[in-house]
Amino acid sequence: MIFAAILMLGGSLSAQEKVKTGKTVYNTVFDLLRSEPGVYVAPGGGNGVMPQIYIRGIGTNSGQTQPLFVVDGIITDNVTYLQPEDIYSVEVIKDGTTSIYGMQGQNGVIIFRTKDAVEQEKRMAQERKAEKKAARAAKRNK
Repeated sequence: MIFAAILMLGGSLSAQEKVKTGKTVYNTVFDLLRSEPGVYVAPGGGNGVMPQIYIRGIGTNSGQTQPLFVVDGIITDNVTYLQPEDIYSVEVIKDGTTSIYGMQGQNGVIIFRTKDAVEQEKRMAQERKAEKKAARAAKRNK
């Protein structure tokens, strides 16, 4: 409903919003990346082989084109194992903020958060909250 209203108003959804609203119509993670502005995914790949992905062109120091992939905080070279329905959010960084990743981020950074990791973060936050509550109750009872 929200998705249709935004499209009718002439707006567009980012890949992150499309994933969060459950409107995934992507067969692979690369189809999802193709919908991101400024990201070009070259034809090819398949069967576990990464296609060429261009965000910021070709790196002058290394001749590399691939961006840096970060999945749930872990740097990886290959994201073919990711399924679009398992992704909670996608963030593409193309500007100077990629400098926090050093030379690895010179061609841009693509950050994926999976639904499993988000659920785990929520569980851990609830556990910490329960521990704090128990500690306060124990302190009051002394």
